[in-house]
Amino acid sequence: MPYSCQHGGTCINSTCVCSRGYKGSSCENESLEILYLRSSKAVFREGNEVLFESEITDNSNFTVQWSRDGVIISGILSRYSITSSAKANGTFLHQLRISSVYERDEGNWSIMASNGVTVVNKGIIIRVLPKLVLLMIPQYDLSIETKENFTLQCVVVNPGSLINLTSGSLIWVKDGKPLLTGSIFTISTTQTSTILNKASAEISDSGNYFCLHSTYPDPLNVSIYVNIIGPESVEILLFRISDSISREGKSVWLETEIYEIIDLTVQWFHNGNLITNSSLRYEIKSYTTENDTLRNVLNVPNVLQQDDGDWNITASNGKTTESMSVYLRVLPKLELQMIPQYELSIETKENLTLECAVVNHASLINLTDGSLIWFKDGKPILTDSGFNISTTKNLTILNKAIAEVNDSGIYSCSHSTYPDPLNVSIYVNITEPESVEILFFRISDSISREGKSVWLETEIYDISDLTVQWFHNGNLINNSSMRYKINSYSTGNGTLRYVISIPDVLRQDEGDWNITASNGKATESLSVYLRVLPRLVLQMMPPNNLSIESKESINLLCVVTNPESLFNLSGGGLFWQKDGKKISPDSGFNITTTDTSTTLNKLSAEEGDTGTYSCSHSAYPDPINVSLYINVTEPKSVEILSFKSSSSVLREGKSLRFESEIAFDPALIVQWFHNGKLINNSSKYTITSSITSNGTSVHVLQIFNVLLQDEGEWNITASNGKTSETKSIRIQVLEKLKLQMTPQYDFSIQRGEGIVLGCVVINPGSLQNLIGGSLIWQKDGQKILSGFHINTTNTSTQLRKSSSEIDDSGSYSCSHSAYPDPINVSINVNVTEPEPIEILSLKINKPLLIEGEAAWFESEIMNKSGLIVQWSHNGNLITDALSRFTLTSSTTANKTSLYVLNISSVVLQDEGEWNITATNGLSTASRGIKVQVFPRISLSLTPKDDLSIQTGEVIQLQCEALYTDTPAYSTGIKLNWKKDGKDISSDPSFSVSEAGTTTTLYKSSAELTDSGRYSCSHSAYSNPEDVSVYINVTLSDKDKPCPCQHGGTCINSTCVCPVGYQGRYCEDEYLEILSYKSSNSVIREEKSVWFQAEIVGPVGFSVQWSRNGDLISSTASRYVMTSSKTANGKTLHVLTITNVLQRDEGYWTVEALTSSKTEARNLTVKVLPRLLLQLAPQYDFSIKTGESINLRCVVINPKSLTGLSDGNLVWKKDGVYILSDFGFNISTTNVSSTLEKELAYLGDAGRFSCSHSTYPDPVSVSIAISVTKPEQIRCADDKIEKIMWKSTIAGTTKKESCPENQKGTATRYCNFQGFWESPDLINCTDVSLVNANEELDSIIADGTTKNVDEAVNNTLVKMKNLTSQRSELSAGDISSSLDILEKIVNVTNMTSANVEKEAFFAVVDNVLSTNNSKSWTAVSDKTEKDASSLLKNMDRMSEVVLKKENITTSKFKGKNFEVSVDKTKVDEKGIVFPEKTEKTPNDTTTDTEEYSTFLELPKQTNKIEKPITYVAVIYKTISDILPTDSGSRTEENSNEVKEGKEKKKKEFVNSEILSLTTQTDLGILSPPLNLAFQHKHENESADLQAVCVSWDFITNKWSEEGCKVNSTNNKRTVCQCNHLTNFAILMRPYTPVRI
Repeated sequence: MPYSCQHGGTCINSTCVCSRGYKGSSCENESLEILYLRSSKAVFREGNEVLFESEITDNSNFTVQWSRDGVIISGILSRYSITSSAKANGTFLHQLRISSVYERDEGNWSIMASNGVTVVNKGIIIRVLPKLVLLMIPQYDLSIETKENFTLQCVVVNPGSLINLTSGSLIWVKDGKPLLTGSIFTISTTQTSTILNKASAEISDSGNYFCLHSTYPDPLNVSIYVNIIGPESVEILLFRISDSISREGKSVWLETEIYEIIDLTVQWFHNGNLITNSSLRYEIKSYTTENDTLRNVLNVPNVLQQDDGDWNITASNGKTTESMSVYLRVLPKLELQMIPQYELSIETKENLTLECAVVNHASLINLTDGSLIWFKDGKPILTDSGFNISTTKNLTILNKAIAEVNDSGIYSCSHSTYPDPLNVSIYVNITEPESVEILFFRISDSISREGKSVWLETEIYDISDLTVQWFHNGNLINNSSMRYKINSYSTGNGTLRYVISIPDVLRQDEGDWNITASNGKATESLSVYLRVLPRLVLQMMPPNNLSIESKESINLLCVVTNPESLFNLSGGGLFWQKDGKKISPDSGFNITTTDTSTTLNKLSAEEGDTGTYSCSHSAYPDPINVSLYINVTEPKSVEILSFKSSSSVLREGKSLRFESEIAFDPALIVQWFHNGKLINNSSKYTITSSITSNGTSVHVLQIFNVLLQDEGEWNITASNGKTSETKSIRIQVLEKLKLQMTPQYDFSIQRGEGIVLGCVVINPGSLQNLIGGSLIWQKDGQKILSGFHINTTNTSTQLRKSSSEIDDSGSYSCSHSAYPDPINVSINVNVTEPEPIEILSLKINKPLLIEGEAAWFESEIMNKSGLIVQWSHNGNLITDALSRFTLTSSTTANKTSLYVLNISSVVLQDEGEWNITATNGLSTASRGIKVQVFPRISLSLTPKDDLSIQTGEVIQLQCEALYTDTPAYSTGIKLNWKKDGKDISSDPSFSVSEAGTTTTLYKSSAELTDSGRYSCSHSAYSNPEDVSVYINVTLSDKDKPCPCQHGGTCINSTCVCPVGYQGRYCEDEYLEILSYKSSNSVIREEKSVWFQAEIVGPVGFSVQWSRNGDLISSTASRYVMTSSKTANGKTLHVLTITNVLQRDEGYWTVEALTSSKTEARNLTVKVLPRLLLQLAPQYDFSIKTGESINLRCVVINPKSLTGLSDGNLVWKKDGVYILSDFGFNISTTNVSSTLEKELAYLGDAGRFSCSHSTYPDPVSVSIAISVTKPEQIRCADDKIEKIMWKSTIAGTTKKESCPENQKGTATRYCNFQGFWESPDLINCTDVSLVNANEELDSIIADGTTKNVDEAVNNTLVKMKNLTSQRSELSAGDISSSLDILEKIVNVTNMTSANVEKEAFFAVVDNVLSTNNSKSWTAVSDKTEKDASSLLKNMDRMSEVVLKKENITTSKFKGKNFEVSVDKTKVDEKGIVFPEKTEKTPNDTTTDTEEYSTFLELPKQTNKIEKPITYVAVIYKTISDILPTDSGSRTEENSNEVKEGKEKKKKEFVNSEILSLTTQTDLGILSPPLNLAFQHKHENESADLQAVCVSWDFITNKWSEEGCKVNSTNNKRTVCQCNHLTNFAILMRPYTPVRI
C-alpha cells in the first residue's frame, strides 16, 4: 500500500523519497543541510584573495552566519564580501570573499545555517603564510670613499614566509643586472640571509643595489643606493717654509702639498687673517703634481715686519677640514743711527767724537760674529790711524782728542757681517778754531737712584756774546724751575764754569742732558745720558695690620714690585725684622728668600710673636722697608648678635627671609640648618652675607617659594674653628587652600535632569587665621544668589537644582570669600535637549555554548547622560553580585559605549533569552539574543587505578568519551594518547583502535622503558581535559643484564647510554654542539658580550675558543671562560668578553675536542667603534675679557654613529646645555660642531663639554676656560722644547701635546710672578715605544699565542735601535722602556715565547747608560719607578731563560753590564764570573794593579745529579741610580747631628753590582758565595764603613741578611753570602758603640 508522502515526496517501494528541504518517513519534517564548504585553496600567502563557497538546502527561509575561530564575520567590513544566490537545483550558494588575506585570518572558518528549528554548521581550516619581509643593512643610502670596504647584508625578517618554496634563494641585483658569485663581489648566502662584500670599492661600483628572492611568487625587494666617491677626508701631506727666520726685505715662500679631491678649497691665513691674490705683496700659485696631488705656493717677495707670526694653510672640501701652521719670524732690517746725525763742523784741536748705534738690536739675531766698523771716505779706519775706536755689540764710538784739518771727510758706519750693504754716514768739516769751545761736560753720576742728588758741570772758553743753555730731552731748563739750580762762575783761567744741580732726582729726570754754547756765530753742544733707577718699592702681603689668635699660622710675603730698582746692587738680599731686630732662621720662623721675594712662616703663633714685622733690602743704600703690626691674641668666642625671620607664621607659596647679625671674625664659618639638615645655596635657597659699617657681618637666607616641608626649626650655626654658637627660630607654614569640586570634570546633562555640585576644602588647616568669610558659588563669573539651593558649612558647600533648564549651561566656580589669594575650582555644565536611546548592536562570542566554557555578550550603545544599563536572562536581572558574571563598560573613539557581560563558566541553565536594557529616565531601549548550551564531554579510563606489570606482559588501556551526541560536536571528537606528556598515538610499538567514541591503546609485550604515566585527552576544547593512569614496568626473571660500557644501564637487554656515549654497548664517544649563540651580534666597543655553547660529549672532552682563527688562552685578562652542568647532563660553556674592543670583530669559533673527534661552530660579531670625540683646543686655557672663544668638537670616527637614527653633537657649560640664547654661536654638522663667542666676559668661565645627544653611553670631552681681567698677571706665549706654550694665568699648570713623534701630555707651571718654569715631559714618549706598549697590552689582554715571538722580538729590535741611536734618552722614554721590558717578561713567561736574549740585553745596556742619569733622576722623582725594577726584570728574565729546555750558552758584554749564560756541575767545579783576573777573592794587597769585581761560587758540598745552567750578571753603572736606603739601624738615628750641628753623611753604593741565578735552587750555600768588589771611590774617611748587602725585592731596600764582610781596605771589600741574588757594597756612616 503506497505511503502518503507529503510536500511533493515520491513513494518508491513503499518508501517516501522526499524532495529537497524535507525529511521523515512521510516527508513531514523540514530539513536543513549544508552540502559542502570549500575554499579556493588550503594555504595562502598574505595579500592573496580567498574565496569560501558553501551550498545549503532548505525549503524555507533560513539565516547564515560566517565565523573565524568562533568570531562572527560581518559583511560591513571592507575586506570581506558576503553574497548568496539561488541555484537551479533549489539550493543556495553562499560565498565569502576576502580581498586581501592577513596572517590573523589563519584558522578555522565555519558557516552556520539556522531556520529557527535546526542549526547546522561546517568548518574548514586555512593556513596563511606571512608576506615576505626583507631587511637591508644598512637601511639607508650609503656613501663611501674609494678603496674602502663596503658590505651589504639582506635578511629575511620572517623566515616563515619562505614555507612551501621548494627552491630559490636570496639574490643581488645592481642597476637591474644580477650579481653572480664569480663577479668582483664576494657573496655569502644562507637560506635566510645574504652578504655582499667588496674589500676595495671603486667609483664604478656606485649604483642601486636590490635584494630579492628568486622564487618568491610576488615581486618583493629592498634596495639601497651606494655612492662611491673619491677620498672625502682632506689630508695635507706637507707644509714647509723656505726659511722660518727671515729678514725684512728678503723673499720667503711657503709650500704645501694636498691630495687633490673634489670641491677642494685652499685658503692661506696670516695671524688669522685671510690672504688672497688681491694683495699686491703676496703671490699665490697652485699646480698638480705627477702624483695627483695639489701643490700650493705662497710667495712673499719682500718680507716686512708685519709678516711675522703664524701662517696657516686650511684645506676643506665642505665636509672635512684640515689645517697646518708654521711660524715665521721676521727680523727687522738693520737700522743704524749716527750721533751726531747731521753734518758736523768743528775747529781744529777740538775733540772729534762720533757714535754709531744699532737702533734695533733684534736685527742682529742669527749673526754669529762681526761688529760695527768705521770708514772714512770709503776706506776702513784702523785702530792705529790716530783714532781711538771703542766697540761693543750694538755701539761703536770713534774718537780723536785733537782734530786736524785733514780729518775732514765723509765718515760712515756699517756692520761687518750683515748680509745687506747698509750704512749711515756724516760729513765732518774741520776748520780753524772759532770762538766757541766747550772744554768738557761731565756728570757726577751717570747712573743714579730716585731721591739722590746729581750735578752736571761744563767748562767753556770765556768769549764775548757767549750764551749757554741747558736742555733735558730737548726741553730747555732754566732757573724758574724749582727743582733745578743753575750756577756759573769764572775760573780765573779764561774759562767759565756752568753747573746745574738736581737735589732730588726723579724718574722723569732720566734721559739726555745737553749743554749748548753759542756766540751768535758758532754753536757747540755736548750731552750726557743720565739713567735714573727707581726707588725700591716693597709690598707686604697682607698689606694691613693683622690680628690673629694663638696657634694660628703666620704667613707673610714681601715682594719687590719693581725688580729694576735692584740694578747695580752687589750682594745683599731681602731680610725680615721684628721690632727692629733681624729674624734669624733658627728663631722658630721658616724663611724662604729669592732675589725679589721672601716669605716668613710660622705654623703656630704664640702671644710672644706680637710685634711689628718689617722687610727691607740689606744692600739697598737707603733705609726703605715695609711693615705691619701683628697682634696675637687668645681665641675669641663666636657671638651671634641677632637672629630673626620676616614671619613666623606664613602660607605656602610666600617668601621667607632669615637674617642674622654676627660679630666679625675672619675665620668665621656660617651654616644654616632646617630640622637638623644642612642647607646650601640652590635654586630654592639663596644664601648671602655682607659686612656692615659697624664691622659685623650680616647673613641672610632667602626662600622665595615656601613649601609645607619648610615648617619646623631653622638654625644658624657660626663657628671659627675653635668656638661656635647656634640660634634657632620655629616657623609654621599654613597649607595653601585646596578646593575639590564634585564632580571633577565638565559634564553634559539633558534638560529636566537635576544639577548637584559639591565643593570641599580638602585641607581645612589652610583656613587658619582667616577672619570671617565662607565658600561661595559663581556662574560665569557672577555670584549665584537665587534659583539654586545652596547648603554651606565651614569647609564645604553644595549647589543643587532639581530640574535643569537650557540656560543653566555655563561655568560654575567655587572659591572662599576671605582667602587672600584668588584660588577657585570650576566646572562646565552643558544642558541639552533629551535624545532617544539607541542600542546599536548586541552579539555573543558564539551562539552554541558548551557547559563549563567562558562566554561573553557585547553591546554597543550611543553615549547618553544618566544612562542606566541592565542585563537580564529569561527575565531575571543579572548583577555583579553573582560570582560567575562580570559586567564592564568602556567608551569607544566613536563616542559610543561598549557594555560587556562575561560569564566565567557556562552552565546548562544559561540557555534561553539574554537581554540588555538601557534607560536614562527619559527613554528606554532593549535588545535580546537566544543562546543554546550543550553538556560538556567527560572521559572514562579503564583501568582507573595505577598498575604494575612485568616486562613481556600485555598493556591494554580503554578510553571512552561521554556526551558527544549533540550538535556542538557534529564535526566529531578526536581522542589522543600520551605517555609522560608526549604523544604516542603514532608510536609503532603501540597499536591504537577506535570504535565510535571509544579508543583502545594496546601493546603485546611491555618493556622497562614503557614505565610512565599514560593519559587520554580529547581535542574538543582549547584546554584539553585528560584522564591518566601510571604503569610501572619491572624486569622479569627471564631478562638478563647486558655488558654496558662507560656507565651505561642495561634495560631489556639493551644498553641505555649516559650522556656523551653511543653504540650497542655505549662503546663509542658521542660529541655534538647542540647550540651556539651570543648575547649580541652587533655591539659597541667597551660593552660586554657573551658566547654560549651547549655541548653533549663524553667525560673529559675539552673546549677551545678562538677569534678569527687565533686561539684564546685562559691567561687572557679580558676573557672569562666558565662551564657548568645542566640538569639533563649536558654542559654549558660560556666565554664572556668584559670589555669588547674593535679587534674582537669577526668570527668566533667554539671547538669541542676528544682524542678522536672534533666539533666546531662559528658566530660572527660586528663591533661598532666607541665614539671618539676631539676638542680643539685640546687642553684647558685662559683668555682675557673681550677676547673670543672658539671651540670645535669633531667625531674622529664617524662609523661609531652607525645605528643612531638621529641626534647630533651638543654643548654643555658646567653641566648645563648651551642654548642659542646663551650668547654663543653654535654651528653643527653630522660629525662636527663649533662653539663661538666674539667677546668673552668673566661669566663665560667654566668647563665646556661636548657630547652626542643620542649616543647610548656617556661619552664626552671637556675643556676648562678661564676668563680673566686684562690686568691679571699671565705668562706670555713661549716656544721651548719644540712646543708652543700658549699664554696662561699665573699660578696655574698648562698642558700641551708632546713634541712631534711623541705621544702624551706635557705640562709647564706658570709661577705667581708670571714667569714660566721648565717644562715637564715625563709623560712624553716616543711613538714607537707607545705602539709597542699597546701591542704587548693586547697580547696580555687577549691571551693570544699566534705570532707572539715575532711581535716580542720586533719590539726588542725597535727598542734596541731607538735606545742606541740617541745619546740621551728622555725620562718618558726610560719610564716607557721599563714598562715594555716588564711586559716582555710577562708575555714570555705566559706564552713561552722565544725571546732574542741579545736584543733584550742590549736594550737594558742602553737604558743603563750614564748619559741618562738626569732622566733616571726625573723618573725616580716623578714616578714610582726606579732602577730596582730593571734588576727585578733581569732576575725574572733569568728565571724564564732557565726554564727553557735545550738552553744554549751565551755571553753578552756591553758598556754598562755583562751577562753570561753557562752550564756547570757545581759540586765538582763551581762558578767564577767574570773570568778576567787570577787574583783570589781574599787578596787585599795594595799594589798598583787594577782591582777587579767578580764572584766565585766554590764547589758545593750538596750533591747535584746533573749539570745546571746559571745566569751571572755584573752591573757597572746601575749602582749610581739605585735607592741607597738599607733600612738598617742607622736609619733610626738619621735625625741625629754631630757636634757643630753638621749632618751625618748619607749611605751610598760604592761598587758595581753582581748577580747570580741558578736553574736549580741551591738553598743555603755551603761553602758560601765569595764576592770581591773594587770600590768606585776610595774610602779615605774613618767615618764610613763598608757593608756587604743584597737587594731585597720585597722591601725594595738593601739588606745585610745572609752576608758578612770577610776583608776590606780603602780600595776593595770581599764579602761572603749564603744565598744567591744581587749583591753590592754599601758605604755606611760609622756608628760608635755607646757604653
